[in-house]
Amino acid sequence: MSDTTTARTEDGTGENGAVRAPAPAGRRLRLPGGLPGKFPGKPPAGERGPGNGSPLFRNAYALMLNTGVSALLGLSFWLAAARYYTPEAVGQGSAAIAAMKLLAGLTALTLTGAMARFIPVSGRRTGRLVLRTYAGSSLVVAVAAGTFLLTLDFWGPSYRFLHGPLNGLGFVLAVVLWSLLTLQDGVLTGLRSALWVPVGNTVFSAVKLLLLVLIAASVPTAGVFVSWVAAISVSVVPLGILVFRRLVPRHAAATEGLAEPPSLRQMGRFLAGDYTGSLFSLAVVYLVPVIVASQVPPADNAYFYITTTIGGTVNLLAINMGASLTVEGAHDPASLARNCRASLRKMAKLMVPVAAVLFFGAPYILRVFGAGYAEAATPLLRWFAVGALLRVVIEVYFAVLRAQSRTSGLAWLQGALCALVLGLTLVLLPRLGLTGAGVAEVSSLAVIAAVAAVKLYGVVRRPAEPVAEDALAQDATADGEPRRSLRGALGDATTLPLGTAADFDHLERRPDVRGPAWAVKTPARAAEEPAPAPEHTPAAAPDHAPESASEPSPEAAPGPAAESAPEPAPEESAPVTPTTPTAPGTSTPAPEPFPPSSPASTPVAEPSLDMSEKPAPPAARRTPSSLRGRTRELLLGGLLLTALLLYWLPLRGVDAADLDRVGGLGLVSVLPLATLAGAGLLAVSFASLLWFERPRTVLLAAALLATVVSLHALPAVLEDVPRFPTAWQHLGFLDYIDRTGTAVPDLDARWSWPGFFAAAAFVAEACGISDLSPVVRWWPLALQLLCLAPLFLLLRSLRASWRAKWTGAWFFVLSGWVGQDYFSPQGCTYLLYLAFVAILLVWFREPRVLWTRRRPGEAEVAAAGRREKATLLVVLVAVFAGTVPAHQLTPFVMLGVLMVLVMVRRCTLRGLPLLFAVLLAVWIGYFAEPYWSGHFAELFGGIGGLGDNVSSSVAGRIEGGSSTHKLVLYVRVALAGGVMALACWGISRRRFAGYAERSLAVLAFVPFLMLGMQSYGGEMALRVFLFALPGAALLAGLGFFPRTGATRAERDADRTSPAPLAALLAGLVLIGGFLVARWGNEAFEQVRAGEVAAMEYVYAHDEPTARLLWMSSDVEENVTPAIPWGARDMEKVQYEPTAAPRDPVLVASLVKALKDAGPRSYLMVNRSQAIYLRMDSGYAADWERRLLANLDARPELTRVLSNADATLYALRKQPAGPVAKAQPGPAGPRVTWTPWSVVGALAALALIVLLSAREVVRVGRPESARKLQWMQSTFWFALPLLAVLLAALVMRLLTLSGVWA
Repeated sequence: MSDTTTARTEDGTGENGAVRAPAPAGRRLRLPGGLPGKFPGKPPAGERGPGNGSPLFRNAYALMLNTGVSALLGLSFWLAAARYYTPEAVGQGSAAIAAMKLLAGLTALTLTGAMARFIPVSGRRTGRLVLRTYAGSSLVVAVAAGTFLLTLDFWGPSYRFLHGPLNGLGFVLAVVLWSLLTLQDGVLTGLRSALWVPVGNTVFSAVKLLLLVLIAASVPTAGVFVSWVAAISVSVVPLGILVFRRLVPRHAAATEGLAEPPSLRQMGRFLAGDYTGSLFSLAVVYLVPVIVASQVPPADNAYFYITTTIGGTVNLLAINMGASLTVEGAHDPASLARNCRASLRKMAKLMVPVAAVLFFGAPYILRVFGAGYAEAATPLLRWFAVGALLRVVIEVYFAVLRAQSRTSGLAWLQGALCALVLGLTLVLLPRLGLTGAGVAEVSSLAVIAAVAAVKLYGVVRRPAEPVAEDALAQDATADGEPRRSLRGALGDATTLPLGTAADFDHLERRPDVRGPAWAVKTPARAAEEPAPAPEHTPAAAPDHAPESASEPSPEAAPGPAAESAPEPAPEESAPVTPTTPTAPGTSTPAPEPFPPSSPASTPVAEPSLDMSEKPAPPAARRTPSSLRGRTRELLLGGLLLTALLLYWLPLRGVDAADLDRVGGLGLVSVLPLATLAGAGLLAVSFASLLWFERPRTVLLAAALLATVVSLHALPAVLEDVPRFPTAWQHLGFLDYIDRTGTAVPDLDARWSWPGFFAAAAFVAEACGISDLSPVVRWWPLALQLLCLAPLFLLLRSLRASWRAKWTGAWFFVLSGWVGQDYFSPQGCTYLLYLAFVAILLVWFREPRVLWTRRRPGEAEVAAAGRREKATLLVVLVAVFAGTVPAHQLTPFVMLGVLMVLVMVRRCTLRGLPLLFAVLLAVWIGYFAEPYWSGHFAELFGGIGGLGDNVSSSVAGRIEGGSSTHKLVLYVRVALAGGVMALACWGISRRRFAGYAERSLAVLAFVPFLMLGMQSYGGEMALRVFLFALPGAALLAGLGFFPRTGATRAERDADRTSPAPLAALLAGLVLIGGFLVARWGNEAFEQVRAGEVAAMEYVYAHDEPTARLLWMSSDVEENVTPAIPWGARDMEKVQYEPTAAPRDPVLVASLVKALKDAGPRSYLMVNRSQAIYLRMDSGYAADWERRLLANLDARPELTRVLSNADATLYALRKQPAGPVAKAQPGPAGPRVTWTPWSVVGALAALALIVLLSAREVVRVGRPESARKLQWMQSTFWFALPLLAVLLAALVMRLLTLSGVWA
């Protein structure tokens, strides 16, 4: 028996004859490391640290040690294979091994858990059960292997060596043997002889390594696979003899009279429940290597298989911790939250260094296998390193689900992960090569980790309650004989996983693959299917009678629904322990229908749990009445699905010819009416969910995500190449950094803020992505989805109803038409800005806000200790410091918002504005010198010119052009003004409802101060609205739902309020306006394939340099062409705007400009630029056609490239003279050092360190007189440093800009 189970036989001895301490008859005590009051010298298991022998970490370390030993042997095998065999031979062998594991796992995967589940209770039928299982599994996998061989041509070149009857027969035999080897683990575990499992693994690993080396010369092609198969037989045959000759008879004799063999129905139900999740995990583990092997050459498959084996070994560290957490959660559910926190901390300390070593050391690790491995698979291994960190969150949450027997949720997540991994692998592998498989895995893991993190937060945020002694369950039959349980048959569950742990070669033993086999069947879960009452059931003591909780709990929805509605839901009461009536007034728990479903589980009494740790309530059988209660939800789910189908299916008929007909209103002019109707239905489906009494979180989140994807993925789906010319230019920045490793401020003003480009180039290089066009294509959608995360965090700071929060988030999505989400520094720093303000308002507001006549509009500050707040402060500083060198405007907005929040007493970080101002001033004064030293008037000349800046940003952009294009611009102005008006209305309604809004008002209106700085090339108004949008959208949501529902009167008013209908009308206006405002310029903002081809021609002929002349209506102001320019060789190709004649007959000026440009010059006439001239400047509709005809008539010109989208002209006779060489200028950052500059730099360094330390001490240290004295002294010490820095900056500005001279 285990250490957590005390059972007495009739004579008071244990099953081994040892005398045990007497226990009350029929009682089974659950003692996870000693309960308080029982063993005073032993604290509970969850409270003991690793140094005190915590079972959680002891088991995890043992599992990791087993993994490490197995990994050492496995890596040795593949290292020897890489040394003794060619990459093609290794690729063919690894492909056959992957297929063998996949086919064998079709049955062995689930039957392994079934053997461990049912052998302990099979008694005398054990041998028959094992034999029939072996025979049935062998037959099924043999048929599967034969089917695979019949379709061998479909699986690619890596499997060609399996052709032929002899090779095919050997493969079938190998699949059968691997199936038996896998099943043997479950058999040995069920026979309580799991220690033989690592023995067999060690023998298998050693033999295959020895055979690999011995047969390298005689079997050069198939030696990898042959050595593997031969080693299997060496392990299977001896262990098989041991099982049938010794272990099975001994087990049958030991369990005679104590075990009841399972029925076929019980086994069938177990297999049906266990098989689904196992298949999903099987596909992720084994089907992906088979897919890769079928699509790449054998050598590439060798690179992939060895790399994924290394990455899989690192993943096993997190998986093993999850396995140990599952066992401890099964033993002591009350400690689940504490153990989760401990696991996350321990895994962070372990996995972050391991992942860092794997990421940065990837080329050196793979070079051990060969130079080809390092060259081809380094990016792939780096992606796997990132995925290993995501695995930590996922495996910890999966362990929670298994410990709570929530196998349906586990199966759903495993299914989603499987679908994402397989789908993305099939899509990305042909496009990105081996790196695509890594991108697919990490992207899929990121989605599941996001879900798991939200759910896991609810588990770890609440402390566990002590286990009530009255919660201990009874576990005895009528005559006092202990009931035979699986845990009792297997022994101590704290050491059991050591025998069944995942190892390097047997990934099917992973807990995440075996799925529900680790799950614990608690009494609450077992109550789903009540068993018939026994004939003699002793009455339960009155003080142990089960009680059902009558306190309903409010529904807690993640994100906006985190603040629960006050009215409880009847279905959320605590699960009731099923009882079997025996006598009037007494009851006893119903017995389990059959023993628990896992070797790592034991039937324990359900302890007193907090709401975050309670097992899932019993899934009651659906009745007609319960289905009718969910009819509205089902209807709205169907409405959402209908909206998506109506929106997307008609788009399949939109082709390139339709996109060429895009008019002045943009994509709206070619979208089918059904698609527009689908957009309206999306708004209706979301707004309809606001009528419910309680939030339907899943439907609300699905509707919001569907809206984001539908609105922002249109061009990526419809167009062949990435849109927006400036995004292509930003690719040129990355190309230059990749080629030279430097930034050159003289080439472009944006080089003075190179942070985004440097980070993007580093990530692309580390991940092995050479072609970033797919990234640029989907970047806007990905950025919009990422922005939802900090937005939902920001919603936690609101004291508002769930309707207001979800409506605010919806308005934020519908108003995101500004168009700064393309691949640019602005889009990335905007995401950082959202995270910045969210952290400020959630954790760094005044902890206690006094309620006056109006209640504060902000919720209570999120609880956090000093250490956590110090960490969050470091994150804030890092976010701001990362934004300063990446973008010109965003740091100013961050600083302004922070200063005003401090001024209105909505932020406690009173010294942080000074630190941030110093950081910003140092970067501009020193590192941005190449920009302001030559553009002093442009940088500071617009300060204070509010009227001029507004005029150039609004009225100046509407002048001229076609009427339809003006309509698009008017729609933008109307939408921005409407959202800001709704924000003002929200403030007014909140005041009327008794709430004072300050924080959101700061976010909504502080960005307007930027209008007094400069025009920013006529784009300042758009940037102001972009930064004001988070606060404005949330205030607009509060305008429709100003009440919080804290009182019954407010809830009654919300029930009869027409606000959801009003929100629907506003949403319809916003979604319609979005399609016009966001995609209204698509006629000239889309990039056509012919224009890309023209630019490729220019790049191919730019040695040593080249000039490209393009058509512009104003060569002084309009300097951004509508072509995919600058994507490569930015220092070699010079782009010169040339005045486009309004009369297309007058082309002499163009010929002269081409001659003046010198040799190696080209004139481009392209479709997008011609459309821009027509819409923005009023050129004639047939201007492009007539211009091309007149240029063709000029004898001096010749077409060097021509297609439907672009035409390149060059002079027939090139001008005399040499072609200029590229002169990009000196590398940056470039700082002119003067005596004042040196002194100021030293003062700045000391000041940054001092101010940072002050803020960390302010947040992280408790209040004391010593702290106050230190803060005061450092403040006075910082003042002279600040004065020196300011003087140095003023002197630099005056001298280097030429003002002083």
